[in-house]
Amino acid sequence: MVKKKKETKNYSKDDSFENLETVQQMALNRRGKDDEINPDISVFLKAEELKGKLCGLYSEKQNNFQSINVMGSVKINGKNLEVNVGEAVKTEQSDD
Repeated sequence: MVKKKKETKNYSKDDSFENLETVQQMALNRRGKDDEINPDISVFLKAEELKGKLCGLYSEKQNNFQSINVMGSVKINGKNLEVNVGEAVKTEQSDD
C-alpha cells in the first residue's frame, strides 16, 4: 500500500485577485442570444467589490459613520436661525 502525499496549495491574495480579474473580463465579454456582447454588470461589480475587500478598502467591522458638528442656531443678517443639527452638548452644571 502506497500512501499518496497530501498536496496543499497556498492560495494567496494575488491568486484571488487574478481570478477576480478573469471573472470581470468574462462578465464584460459575455455573449447574449444573438451572439452579441451582453455584459453582466452585476457580476462585474461583485468581482470589483471583492477585489476592494482583498485590498482592505471595505471592512464590515469598520464604522463608516462620520461625526457631525452640533449647531443649535446661526445668526444671519441679525436674525437667529434655529438649526438644531446633532445632539446637544452634554455639560456638567456646578452648584456654586
